[in-house]
Amino acid sequence: MHIKEFSARVVTFKLAAALEKYEMDLRTLADSWFDAELFRRLQQEFGDLRILGASLPKLSVGWVEVLVSRARLLQALGGRSVTLLAALQEHLAAVEGLHRRCLRSIGAETVAPV
Repeated sequence: MHIKEFSARVVTFKLAAALEKYEMDLRTLADSWFDAELFRRLQQEFGDLRILGASLPKLSVGWVEVLVSRARLLQALGGRSVTLLAALQEHLAAVEGLHRRCLRSIGAETVAPV
């Protein structure tokens, strides 16, 4: 993914859409942990999220929460930290929180709270 000279509003919209797709795929993976293709796709999606997230300093706090919770999730997958379910829930909450911040930022205030 290449970020050209897009406005912050456009990048925020793209980030919100990418977060929504990532969250859906993450929930699908949680139902079937052994889907290697889906795990690979999530890795690729997260790479795209990094580019978008890094280009929006106004959302940096939410982005850092996603990064930290993802690191904890990957540690839990390796069996080196907290329970997997707790790490997954933390990561999903961080992704959902950043998604809501994106929508508020672009004026989509009518989103129902989770």
